[in-house]
Amino acid sequence: MAKELYDGIYSSHKTVFIEKIEKNLGFYLKDHILEIKKLGQELLCAIRLSDLDDVCQELNKNPEFDINILNSVSHYKSRNKHCLLIDLSSVSNNFSMLLKVVMPLPGDAETSQIMQLFESSISVLKKTFEAAEFFSERKNLQEDSSDIIIQAQQIDGLDCFDLYLSTEEDMIKKAFIDTGIARVSSKELHKNTVLPDVLSCISRYDHSAGLFPELCICLSFEELMQLKVPRRVQYIRMLLSELYRVSSHLYFVSRIAKIIGAELVYNLVLLERERALRLIELITGSRISPNFIRIGGVKNDLNADKIKAARETIEILYRKVRNIEALLLDNSVISAKLKNRGSVDRETALLCGVTGPNLRACGARYDIRKNRNLLLYKDMSFIIALGKYGDCLDRVLVRFREIYQSIKIIDQAVNDLPEEHIKKLINLSDLAIPFTEMISSVECPHGVFKIFMEIQDELIQNIIVLSPSKNSVYLAERILPDSRFEDVELILASLDINSGELIS
Repeated sequence: MAKELYDGIYSSHKTVFIEKIEKNLGFYLKDHILEIKKLGQELLCAIRLSDLDDVCQELNKNPEFDINILNSVSHYKSRNKHCLLIDLSSVSNNFSMLLKVVMPLPGDAETSQIMQLFESSISVLKKTFEAAEFFSERKNLQEDSSDIIIQAQQIDGLDCFDLYLSTEEDMIKKAFIDTGIARVSSKELHKNTVLPDVLSCISRYDHSAGLFPELCICLSFEELMQLKVPRRVQYIRMLLSELYRVSSHLYFVSRIAKIIGAELVYNLVLLERERALRLIELITGSRISPNFIRIGGVKNDLNADKIKAARETIEILYRKVRNIEALLLDNSVISAKLKNRGSVDRETALLCGVTGPNLRACGARYDIRKNRNLLLYKDMSFIIALGKYGDCLDRVLVRFREIYQSIKIIDQAVNDLPEEHIKKLINLSDLAIPFTEMISSVECPHGVFKIFMEIQDELIQNIIVLSPSKNSVYLAERILPDSRFEDVELILASLDINSGELIS
């Protein structure tokens, strides 16, 4: 009771810290910032393009901010103005922010003008952030790295890009990954769409764990409207999130097993993934596109039969996955195929903006379920799985350990599920929201998944997906050189690149 009263009166330490950063931004950059907004645990700063260099230098060199990671750069059109959305983060201070850069272009500017100004903006960013090179137009790399061209393949995760390699004997010297085959015009896909329609199809951005895009959107609206979500709803969301994490990681293991030729493990893993998907289907009514999360709630409550099925399933899953791990990694031949392949150190992974299991496999302890107190994970007892060497073996081991921790969280959520009556909090048809910008992030199986939105009345004006797989592609370009050609497929599969996230 005392803890609940305390939480109701005082802001969390993270909220207080973000407010402090907001004040410091206003003090140090008062001559450059047009507007500062606090959006949940994120900050959005609007600046002019002419001030981009000064702002980036200040954010990077000032110890109050110490922003050293560029996660993504996106172009979009907001209220007839062309803008850049730059996602930045700080490791030492454990926060992230968005820069909204207003470009001096008319609303009807031609594509060539937009691209020219975009490239000049990337050149400015390169002075501070090395990773900015990945977001520039790099046609020369495609021409220079064309000894071997590997086009999109059947194996999921390798079906969303073409690979251009420059080799010397059997060693790779240069690598360029063209993700053009996976791109769609996501900014126009949902323009002037009502919120219920967006919620029903947003899961396409993560086909292996479709719950997380839905959750991301609903969390942003709940933050905007300051909705107090019932604890029972939060527990159901955590249960489903971890079920989807287990399913996604098992799918990852099956792809690794297929590539290294472990056919028995491949078939056993798919059987266990089927077990997890059946439980997901029992609860949500769907497997790939759940359409289950609602603003302030969920589509259906859990009855006694579903709770019983969850208890029985996770008990079997834990035992079976343990056997699969032993069968796969106790084999010295298979372990030798994974060890010292595609190694990456912590600094390189952070430089590329990588998050999720790929970052934790390098020894970086970062998971927003704990770092930002996502949902009610503070009530759950679990540890963050870490690797040491950042090679293919560590990336597989980390995912196995995360499966066990997810099963542990599901067990706690089922056994401690609060007894509450879930009622409908809002009616979406009655919403009339003035022009508002929103952002929210979740820890999906591939890393930190963010969605930036602009909404007016009940219509979505813009949706920009800031996905972790883009950064994994950049990391792949960094670690493929000096690797053997025969390891290319294994290294790429170990990074768990999701084609649904590579949309722009």
